[in-house]
This record gives sequence, structure tokens and C-alpha cells, in this order.
Amino acid sequence: MHLVISHAAPPGPRCRAASRSLALPALQTLLARASTVDTHAANDQDLSPLPERLVAGTQVPDGLVPWAAWKAQAAGLYQSGQAWALITPCHLQIHADHVAMHDPDRLQLDEAASRALWEAMRPFFEEDGIKLHWHSPRTWLAQGPALQDLPTAALARVRGQPIDPWIPRQVQASPLRRLQNEMQMLLYTHPVNDARSAAGQPAVNGFWISGTGAPQPPRGQLLDLLARSATQDDPQAWCAAWQSLDAGPLAQALARQARSPEEPLCISLCGTAQGRSYTLGAPRAWQRLAQLWPARRVATYLEDL
Repeated sequence: MHLVISHAAPPGPRCRAASRSLALPALQTLLARASTVDTHAANDQDLSPLPERLVAGTQVPDGLVPWAAWKAQAAGLYQSGQAWALITPCHLQIHADHVAMHDPDRLQLDEAASRALWEAMRPFFEEDGIKLHWHSPRTWLAQGPALQDLPTAALARVRGQPIDPWIPRQVQASPLRRLQNEMQMLLYTHPVNDARSAAGQPAVNGFWISGTGAPQPPRGQLLDLLARSATQDDPQAWCAAWQSLDAGPLAQALARQARSPEEPLCISLCGTAQGRSYTLGAPRAWQRLAQLWPARRVATYLEDL
């Protein structure tokens, strides 16, 4: 089992300060039992953030973490040799010198509105040989040859950020860039956006493509419950999310490790600068002795991530 926790050490000063008083008994116990610790450098120029690379395995090429193929497999849609991508409906804000993406989670897009937009956009994708499958209000699945081996930037790279540095510029991606322009014109007068405008909500005027890549078994499970509160530097929500992780998947991992101490368990804590992977196994004699001493505070594991 490999649990990958993103935004374990957030960039914001308020959450950083709050981390000093975190009490996470399950995590603290697990980390104290680690037999090996590996450090991973985070690179903010990579298309795939460090937590995604650890989930997929570091041998997976940058920008080709196959989230879409994994979702297609889970939904029973995937067939061997197919190329898939995630399509995220979004609001693009046009500025004088750049285009930025409004956080898609804040659109509060419900199923009825999402399906209406999907139905309107689907024929345009199909004209370019791309099948568009509705998956959830905030995420659709696309399948077609144009997506084969196409590196794309993770949604985390553009959420609330300028998108220009992350747009795929390959010749292979030219149909997708054209589709983006066409969808802006199509959606400008769509009834869903008329209703959103009347309600004071931002229009859905574009989409982002990510999660491309050929499927292979994931090497870990991504726990990203901390992401939203960390990026908003909301210490109360961030600490509450940590408590949920500690009482949920981390407590379950601790119980599993108690039942099967020989079974490998790895916990990766990822921050903005780096990540660390703590691997647990059957405790050695010196580790059992060390556990008699007071455990390190959780904050000390997070302070330089």
C-alpha cells in the first residue's frame, strides 16, 4: 500500500503556522515506525506535479499520468490501445496580457447543466474523431487518436492560474486548440450560460484537457483532501482536512499495519519544494526500542517540505 498525500505542507503562511499545532496520532505513529525515508524533488515546471508522479510511478513520462484511462477502466469504457483524456469544463478569464482559469470547483456546475453543455459540445469533438463521454458534472472523458502520447499539464497547474505556459503547442494538439476556440463561441450564447449570468455566476466558456497517458497499474493512491484549503491558505479548513485524513485512511492504514506488520506500507508527504516517502515494514529490534522514546511532533515532518 502506498498513500500519497498532496499539499501536506502548504505554501500559505497561515496554514504553515497552523501546522505547528497539528495533532495527528495515526500519522505520527506511522511515521515513527518508518524503516527507510526517500526524498523527492518537486519541480514546478513539470506538467505533472510530484504527487501525481509518485502515484503513477516516476518512470511515467512527464504529462502522461493516465488519470483518464484509469477512470475509463473503472467505468468499463476502456479498450486496449485507446487514448483517453480528462475534459474539465471551466471559465477562462481574459486579461490584457494573459488568460487565467477560474477554479473549476467554484463553478458549482450541477449534473443538468453539465449534461446540457456536454450535449452541445459533443458533436464538435466527434467531427475531429474524439468521442466525448459524460462522467461527472466537473469531469468528462475524451477518447480519440489525437490524444495518443500527448503530454498535458495537470489541472492543478492551471487552477486559478494563467494557462498560457501550459497549453499544448504540439502539432498533434492543433485540433484541440481549434476546438477550444470553437467552444468559446458556441458557449457564449448557450442557455446554460444565460441562466448562470442571470444568477451572477461565471460562464462556462472553455475546457481543459489533462490526464492523458497509456494505462498501467498505479503505484499509489492519491489523497488530495488538503488541496483546496491549502491553495486558499485557509488554516481552519486545512487542519480539519488533516483530521479527516488521520481519522480515516491513515487510521485504517495503522490498523492494517498492526494486523500485518510484514506487509509493506509507504506514506508520501508532498509539499511545494519536495516530498518524502516513509516506508514501513516489520519493526526491527532498534525500532521497537526507539518507540519507547517520545515521538517527534508531526510539524517536524512537514516543516521543510
